[in-house]
Amino acid sequence: MKKYSVLFVFMLLIVVLSGCTMKAEAEIPKKDVKQTPITNEKPKVEDVEIPETVDSQEIDTSTWIDVDAPARIPILMYHSISSGNSLRVPREEFREHMKWLHDNGYYTLTPEEAYIVLTENKKPSEKTVFITFDDGYEDNYIDAYPILKEYGLKATIFMIGKYIDKKNHLTEAQMKEMNQNGISIESHTFNHLELPRLSDSQQLDDLTRSKQLFDQLLDQETSIICYPVGRYNEVTKTYAEQSGYKMGVTTEPGAASSEQGMYTLHRIRITPGMSTQWFGQLVENGNH
Repeated sequence: MKKYSVLFVFMLLIVVLSGCTMKAEAEIPKKDVKQTPITNEKPKVEDVEIPETVDSQEIDTSTWIDVDAPARIPILMYHSISSGNSLRVPREEFREHMKWLHDNGYYTLTPEEAYIVLTENKKPSEKTVFITFDDGYEDNYIDAYPILKEYGLKATIFMIGKYIDKKNHLTEAQMKEMNQNGISIESHTFNHLELPRLSDSQQLDDLTRSKQLFDQLLDQETSIICYPVGRYNEVTKTYAEQSGYKMGVTTEPGAASSEQGMYTLHRIRITPGMSTQWFGQLVENGNH
């Protein structure tokens, strides 16, 4: 009888422990797989009044030189002009880079000119470069803009729609001033979310809303989309074209060419501490 009592107690313990384990597993929260909600700080796409298409100024390419296909151009990728991490290039280093481009006779491209180079295989100069900035930080206006003006260089800033007029980012007035003085403002989406993480409809909404916002705000035909953190998928490329963009840029390293696909163009990341000599080699190699 004692033997059966011990066996009964042992089996009872097993049942209790199993129940505790199942309860513990049930209490572990499951990973939230919901899509990150898209902010509605600005009007939705359907609420934005779409202006008539503004044709970009006709570019005279009669003096441009033909190059071997596919043409290659270095698209330089900057972010903040400051110090602190690998995405921030100090002001004086940026100045040295721009001085090198000026002193070595480089032609800085607008988005429209870059498109012609890549699709028609001709350049305004043998030495060309396309300067870009991601995110639209205020220091692009305070620190980079005066240096670009000093050396007579053009550049493009990829601005996040919902960050306009927000702390540490560009204001509408600053964007409009620069846009009238050789600095193009293009799209870095509206919400700056990783596009492949969104549903198809959210991707289309974000891409379209951003383009319409900058078209209307700057009275232009916004032509380039810069994917947040360089992430995209096949849907992204399809919707980028459907939204009216002519080009898309990534963070994939190297010079850009049409062989990569016009919506998956590569760029050259510029990091702090890069010597002027190394910077120059990257630019030169990107033209060949």
